Amino acid sequence: MSKILSFFKKKPKSNTTDLGFEYEIKRSRRKSLCIQIKRGQVRVLAPVRYPLIHISDFVQQKQHWIHKKLAEQQLAQELRKDLSSADQLLYKGENYQVDYQRDRQFKLIIDNQKITLFIPNSVQTQNIERYKKQKIALWLKQQANSDFPTRLEKLSNQTSLTPNGLTIKQYKARWGSCNNKGHINLNYLLMMTPDFVIDYVIIHELCHLEHMNHSAQFWQLVAYHCPHFKEAKQWLKQNSQQLHAFHD
Repeated sequence: MSKILSFFKKKPKSNTTDLGFEYEIKRSRRKSLCIQIKRGQVRVLAPVRYPLIHISDFVQQKQHWIHKKLAEQQLAQELRKDLSSADQLLYKGENYQVDYQRDRQFKLIIDNQKITLFIPNSVQTQNIERYKKQKIALWLKQQANSDFPTRLEKLSNQTSLTPNGLTIKQYKARWGSCNNKGHINLNYLLMMTPDFVIDYVIIHELCHLEHMNHSAQFWQLVAYHCPHFKEAKQWLKQNSQQLHAFHD
């Protein structure tokens, strides 16, 4: 299917005003409309014969949501600085200064809220920023692999909710998940958050073992096991842009 690049205009009364963004229409055999926003690009997924006028109406109805998402992605992109210039990194909810030096081999030293990366001389200058980010990501994952299983076991015993397994990975848009087989996945970037936030996310996923939804009963169970869950949710909301800015 060919892609049609379209600009639609909003017509409040007799005045015509641009929506302020362009979007692409991708048609397929799907049965409903859907909007995707990736890397600042807006795409409308539409059925093959869906009328353009109805697509335009749909986009106009969603324009405030689209502007909000575009602004969020723009902010995340601005926060996605090189580690040399962005000399702070969140770790356990605290800001750590990040510095680097050249050396014969790689080392990472963390001391007194400072992280020092020793970059091998063999790494070419134009590749340093990518190398540093990869090493920081690997280090965060190693910390998560050391911390999360013990933390999960402890909280599982406290709640009497037992998962069937744990996988630690990087998500782009979520902090954890629990499937219908009772397997829990956790985002290793949670190592950037305070302990009480990590505990909340784990308890959240453990509670899905009882309720595979976000019903009132689910949140009652979360509140029972994690009385301060609202504070944890608020911390994630306030810091989400800085956390997700670590993604490539």
